[in-house]
Amino acid sequence: MSDSTRSVEDIVSKYLRQNPDFLEKQPALLRHLELSHASGPAISLIERQVQYLRQHNEALEQQHNQLIQVAADNEKLMYRLHQLTLELMSMGDLPSFFDLLSEALLTEFKADILNITLFELKIEAGPKTPLFHTRRDDPEMQQFQDYLEKGHSVCGRLNRNKRDFLFGTRAQWVQSMVLVPMGTDGMLAIGSSDPARFYPGMGTLFLDLLADVVTSRLALEAPQKQRKSA
Repeated sequence: MSDSTRSVEDIVSKYLRQNPDFLEKQPALLRHLELSHASGPAISLIERQVQYLRQHNEALEQQHNQLIQVAADNEKLMYRLHQLTLELMSMGDLPSFFDLLSEALLTEFKADILNITLFELKIEAGPKTPLFHTRRDDPEMQQFQDYLEKGHSVCGRLNRNKRDFLFGTRAQWVQSMVLVPMGTDGMLAIGSSDPARFYPGMGTLFLDLLADVVTSRLALEAPQKQRKSA
């Protein structure tokens, strides 16, 4: 198709959109229009319009149902976050707090491996809780600097060096993951052997809000330590 033909078609298309009653004013033109049907026989313009509107309505209904499902899923997610927040904040000590957090993350996200890294506090959690301490200025942490500065969760697949640092000998099995910054306190990393489990662009609101819960709980610890040292 030449550029001139395309230009004429664009002009006609634009004119008809701006003048939807044009064919009503020029009914004789209808007998010159040819509209083929997928099954073969020709159909009228009205039939084609009805067919198009029916397909359009079906697409809108599908989108509507998808939005309803997303809203329902988000409501369940927020309810679970509220429950988990109450459970976490009821933990009297930080080791119990991180034990519960670790269990909840692996369960809620059906993940295979987890890393919770703190920059300041050294906490002795349970044997099953992957809680680690690393200085923020550790040279190894420089590779995560861009992610930490974003201030929100990032999903996808990190390179092998980053995965080795986070998951050690099990890094080779991690096919997708999500990295969750926790302000100046640390970061969370959740890994899965499923390459489609955590993908770029997926919703991370739950994790970002949960990170706020963690940083709020850690902030409560600072005044207690100050009182003990006074």
